[in-house]
Amino acid sequence: RGMSPDQVLVLINGKRVHTSSLLHVNGVIGRGSSHVDLDAIALSSIERVEVMRDGAAAQYGSDAISGVINVKLKGMGHSNVMSGQYGRRAAGDGERVQADAFITSPLSYDGFVNITMQAIGQDSTQRAGLDNRLNPPRLETHVGTPQSKNYKAVLNAEILQNDGLNVYSNAFVNYRDSKASAFYRPADVNLSNPNSFLPIVNAKILDYALSVGLKGNVDDETTWDLSNSYGFNNFHYYVSDSVNYTLGASSPTSFDNGSLEFIQNTTNLDFKKSADSLKIAGGLEFRYENYSINAGDEASYFDASSLKGLTSTPAGSQGFAGFSPDNEVDESRTSYALYVDSVVALSEKLQLEVLARYEEYSDFGESTNAKFALSYKLNPKTSLRMSGSTGFRAPSLAQSYYSQTSSFVNSSTGALAREGTFKVNHALSQELGAESLKSERSKNLSVGGVYQATKNLSFMLDFFYIEVNDRIMLTQEILTTTAQELLYGVSAARYFTNAAQTRTKGVDIRTDYHYSLKNSSQLDFNFWFNYTDNKISDSQKDIGTYVEKVRVEDGQPKSSLRFLTNYEVKKFNAAINMSRFGEYSQAIGEQTYKFDAEYTVDLDISYKLTKDATIAIGGTNIFDATPNKWDGLSGDFYGSNGIKPYSRYSPFGYSGAYYYLRASMEF
Repeated sequence: RGMSPDQVLVLINGKRVHTSSLLHVNGVIGRGSSHVDLDAIALSSIERVEVMRDGAAAQYGSDAISGVINVKLKGMGHSNVMSGQYGRRAAGDGERVQADAFITSPLSYDGFVNITMQAIGQDSTQRAGLDNRLNPPRLETHVGTPQSKNYKAVLNAEILQNDGLNVYSNAFVNYRDSKASAFYRPADVNLSNPNSFLPIVNAKILDYALSVGLKGNVDDETTWDLSNSYGFNNFHYYVSDSVNYTLGASSPTSFDNGSLEFIQNTTNLDFKKSADSLKIAGGLEFRYENYSINAGDEASYFDASSLKGLTSTPAGSQGFAGFSPDNEVDESRTSYALYVDSVVALSEKLQLEVLARYEEYSDFGESTNAKFALSYKLNPKTSLRMSGSTGFRAPSLAQSYYSQTSSFVNSSTGALAREGTFKVNHALSQELGAESLKSERSKNLSVGGVYQATKNLSFMLDFFYIEVNDRIMLTQEILTTTAQELLYGVSAARYFTNAAQTRTKGVDIRTDYHYSLKNSSQLDFNFWFNYTDNKISDSQKDIGTYVEKVRVEDGQPKSSLRFLTNYEVKKFNAAINMSRFGEYSQAIGEQTYKFDAEYTVDLDISYKLTKDATIAIGGTNIFDATPNKWDGLSGDFYGSNGIKPYSRYSPFGYSGAYYYLRASMEF
């Protein structure tokens, strides 16, 4: 619904998943937020994905303002499967090799142990424009998907006892190694740089989580569930083929730039009880979080020019400056919560749900939120529903304590400038007007219904409204004074602030159709439509330029449309999915640039060679749709004739069609 990544909660088998330690501080969708890395979970381990569209902070606490995504892992009843896939882009690059294995072992009393493993190797794509700073102009900077290696493993297990006791666990581990480039640095005598070079930024990510639990029955109507979930994410930066200008000829060309790290541990005790027309659930939660920044090697951040008062010289390793000891933090917090959820059948047709949650943070105080939901069965085919709730989102530790200084390309001037992101309590932030962060507060209202026309045909319609007060945003770059530049070593600075009130409203429409044909074939058809309108209704703080307003209100398509079709007959299965992404905009300086709506089509055709062996061919974006280039913007870095000819906001990227061949074997 066009909201921030940190305003949706992600669960695995109903248990909270930790966020990434990465904080998006550049000019991207979701700027100023950290996300849950869904790509850390091997796709072949997933049974289904459940989505709660309503605001759910009154049920699950912070981060559930706009809804909840629950990833259900495969349980009983599956076969062992091994598969392999090879593919590449229509342009001839972006080669990708993937291998998967799903191994399941049944245990007594319907218990099981499932293990999924996945390995992916991907080459980069190149969609850059010519670098007009060079004579003659040529391709140098890399623009496109990065070169990467990605390794994943997932565990899901349940051990059932004959007394009804259930011991369960799920876990995942993901290691990624990716390489992408910064902007090409031409030779520059003024910077004592006689050689040109292309800095390579290497990110190595380790992400893992482990949940263990025990659940059982008090009696036939009462169940309990005790669980603990631990999550860890480490994001380590390295830069190669680069220099630190301020170190001159003594500069190394490879750097360890330091790392980000986030830990989250959540303990839950839940109870459920059913009695006649009443269902009641409740529980306790305790959560511990730790966020840290670890400095890189000295050459990656050292600023020799500041010793000479030359603050205009780009400092640190070019491409990405290392974290310095001044950036290092090791901060923790705790929170605990009490919650209750009751559902009562007021009549055969009317059902009422009432929820409440009290939560207290060690650093941001307490919050009490509630939710009321009604469902009414108008007739055997039609049900109406509505819900209203309040919610909150505590500032993340990263938003409170992240800081880093590096050299960036100013999108307005096209020049390299030294800029910094500073903690709210930093002296420079305070001088520029920063205040202590507060929690975001929200109100959520939805009204809709479901019409089951036939056994195989259903319609769904929901209207929604979400209001967020004190929304936390990263300010735009604020120019420093000459005195501040000399003292703090940056020409511009930014920090997090409770910047604005936002209002989100729109509609979800869904149609699902299933039909069995006479030749034993089956046809499934789904139509999904969403319209979302985001507005900054009240700017409580100066969030800087026009850029952030356009990013929030128009950076994502207001409308999205999906046609999903699957046809199965005998040994063949064909799936064709068409998506329409609406218009979107990006601002540079005070000017807005619009990008057209676009359609993409995905296709997958599979054939069973034997009972256990299957081959498939397919592709994503098979007609090679690409977003239009900047219209009316020209420049060396950004523009239709620049190094980056496409907006980074494109909802389907700009690498074009991808085609693949896949084979799998069950055993």
